[in-house]
Amino acid sequence: MRRAILAVALAVPLLLAAFSLRPAFAHSEAEVGDIRIIGGWENEPPLLGQLNAIYIQVERISDGSPVTNAFSSTDVNIVKGGESKALEVLPAEEAGVYLADIIPTQLGQYAITFQGTISGQQVNTQVEIEDVEDSRSLNFPESGDTGTGVPQGFVDEMRAVISDLTTQIDSANTTAEEARDTALAAAEIKAEADRAYLVGIVGIGVGVAGIAIAAVALRKS
Repeated sequence: MRRAILAVALAVPLLLAAFSLRPAFAHSEAEVGDIRIIGGWENEPPLLGQLNAIYIQVERISDGSPVTNAFSSTDVNIVKGGESKALEVLPAEEAGVYLADIIPTQLGQYAITFQGTISGQQVNTQVEIEDVEDSRSLNFPESGDTGTGVPQGFVDEMRAVISDLTTQIDSANTTAEEARDTALAAAEIKAEADRAYLVGIVGIGVGVAGIAIAAVALRKS
C-alpha cells in the first residue's frame, strides 16, 4: 500500500511537469463589454504556404459560457499589411469555437478584425496572431536533396550533359538543312547548265545544216 502511495506521489509531479512543458498556443484575446474573443492559428507555428485555419473562440466574461452563432451579424477579416480578406468562419465541434481555412502566403504578423454585433454587443476590434514562419527551418531532408538518394551534383551534371546534347542536335539539324539547301542550289545550277548545253548543241546543229545547204546551193549554181 505504501509503495502504491509513493508511486502516485512521484507520478503526479512528473505528470504536472510534463504538461507544463507542452508548448502553449500563442493565442491573443480582446474584450468588448461582456464578450471575450480569443484568436490564433489552429496549427502552430503557422508555416508559409501550408494549409492552416484561423481559430476563434468567443465566450462571455461574466460566466465563461460559450457564445454560439457569434458571427451571424459580424464581419470577420484577416489583415496583412495593407491587404485584407473576408473569412468564411464556420462553427467547430466545440461550442463557442470557430474555424476559417486559410493558406498564409507571406511571412510576418497577421491580425483578425471583427466589426458588427455579437450577442447584442457592438464589436469593432482586432486580435493580432502569431507570425507566419518559413517552413525551411523544419524541412528534412534539405531542399538540395532530390529525395531519391541521387546526389544533387550528379543530377546537375546530367542536366548539363542533356543540355549540351540538345544544343549539338540543334546544330546538326541546322547544318543538315544548310547542306540540303546547298544541294538543291547545285542541282538547279546543273539543270541550267544542261539546258544551256542542249541549246548550244541544237544551235551548232542548225548552223552546220545551214552551211551544208549553202554549199549545195553554190555547187548547183
